[in-house]
Amino acid sequence: MSEYNLKNFLSRIVLVALVGAAVGFGYSLYLPRYYQVMAKIVIVPSGSSPTAGANLFVEAGNTAEMVTSPSFQKNIFGDNAKFFWSAEQFKNSSTVEINFIGRGNDIETIENIIAKLPENISIYSRDIYGGSPFKYLLVSDPEVSAQPVRPDVLKNVAWGLGAGFILYFFYWLFVESFVAGKRAVEKEKEILLTSPAIPFESAPTEPISYEPIPEPEPTPEPMPEIFPEEEMEPARIASQNEAGGGKKPVSQISPAPDNLPISEAPVAPKTSEYQEPSDEEVKERLNRLMRGEL
Repeated sequence: MSEYNLKNFLSRIVLVALVGAAVGFGYSLYLPRYYQVMAKIVIVPSGSSPTAGANLFVEAGNTAEMVTSPSFQKNIFGDNAKFFWSAEQFKNSSTVEINFIGRGNDIETIENIIAKLPENISIYSRDIYGGSPFKYLLVSDPEVSAQPVRPDVLKNVAWGLGAGFILYFFYWLFVESFVAGKRAVEKEKEILLTSPAIPFESAPTEPISYEPIPEPEPTPEPMPEIFPEEEMEPARIASQNEAGGGKKPVSQISPAPDNLPISEAPVAPKTSEYQEPSDEEVKERLNRLMRGEL
């Protein structure tokens, strides 16, 4: 829990506790007021019992228990038993303090009960002891409290303060913390839905320059070397002519290679009459072929 939430929690729980105290105070004012009426009865020996004087302190406690017993209240007080509050021995003495409580209009009835109380105690104890060894006397007139004893305003205010503290603590534990967590989740979703989308920015990159790759120049295929035939010796030629029966010698030339360039010159249309080239034209073409002119 953060410091702000702690301060907020403490301020709220104190505020609710104060509201509970105010409610307790208002509730006390709404309740009817009851006043305390006190009577003191002293016990003395009646003179008929020689040991009664030595047992006066013990008899005071016995008398207080006798008055608080249900049988005494039923037989002696009757319907007025609702006004009875307490009975106890007063400061380890032979005096019994008996308290009654009632509203303002009940004080007169209570005073009448107190006036008859010594006689009623004596009658009731006679049946128990089988005689009257003690006498019961009122010390003074009944005493009525100046302030109401009920409702207890301070007690109700304290109860309201504690109830407000506990109620808000459980409210914060089971309700407010759950609602706060749910609101935080909804707020986070709302922020995610309403916030503009942040564009993604990539790191700047330098443009890449591409240098054109020069295409390789086609390398011409090497032309085969054509070596012209050596001129035939005149004697050899003459002998060949004689052996051939006077036929003209034919020059032995290797066939033309396949990779010779083809001339793109227009081909002359064929004529109907075929003219056989002369020997001079044949020699001229062969020479041009060997020089690479064709």
